Amino acid sequence: MASFLRAWYLFLALGLLTFVTTAFVGTAPATVSAAVALPHQLPYRAGVNLRQSLASMVDRRDLRAANARLREELEATREALRATELESDRLREILAIREAQSPGVVATAQVVGGSTGSAVERLVLGSGSSDGVESRMPVTVPAGLVGIVTEVTSGRSVVRTILDPESRVGVTVRGRGGQGVAIGELGGTVRVARFVESDPVQVGDVVETSSYGGLFPRGVQVGVVTDVLPPDPNDLRRTFVVRPAVDLSVLLEVALIAPQ
Repeated sequence: MASFLRAWYLFLALGLLTFVTTAFVGTAPATVSAAVALPHQLPYRAGVNLRQSLASMVDRRDLRAANARLREELEATREALRATELESDRLREILAIREAQSPGVVATAQVVGGSTGSAVERLVLGSGSSDGVESRMPVTVPAGLVGIVTEVTSGRSVVRTILDPESRVGVTVRGRGGQGVAIGELGGTVRVARFVESDPVQVGDVVETSSYGGLFPRGVQVGVVTDVLPPDPNDLRRTFVVRPAVDLSVLLEVALIAPQ
């Protein structure tokens, strides 16, 4: 009987304790709830962070690949634009030469080698007989005469420029007439010899090709007179020095005219 009473009293005490706890304490504080919940959320948070990290890595990889692809496309576009510009420049030069010098322009060729220094006697072109280049083709640029093709292989050709001492070009003086022969000099100038003048030649006059010799079309500028030598009393022909119209040392491309 005594043990039964002790169990009854213990039951009543626990019930009273439960009543007091639920009646006066209420809901457990949030800090306690959070502290209890935190250990349970750690695996979830870790999983979320891992997924976000992997997604970020994939995004960065995709972004780098996209940037590399865009850079390649931009470079290809720039190269295509540059090629278009070069082709446009080439066509404009051909048109200018056809209008100002000769309608017989048949091709253009890149300069790939030649003499060095101020007196460029030879130029090597990267085009040959397989590209339609023939011996005795006059070679020009919009600024004026370059020379004439003297050697041709299937893929290369050699130009003897107007500065070569072996060069001979029939010339006249624009607006004054007369006729003579322009001979190349090693000093980077051209000497016109045996010139029979109609009017006196003066410094600053423009010298251009004539029909003399039959190798070059008429009217292609050769250069400008820089010095008129004193005449020989026993010779009516004059001699004068000409500065070439074209700087042969910086040429990148030339035009070829069908031989006369």
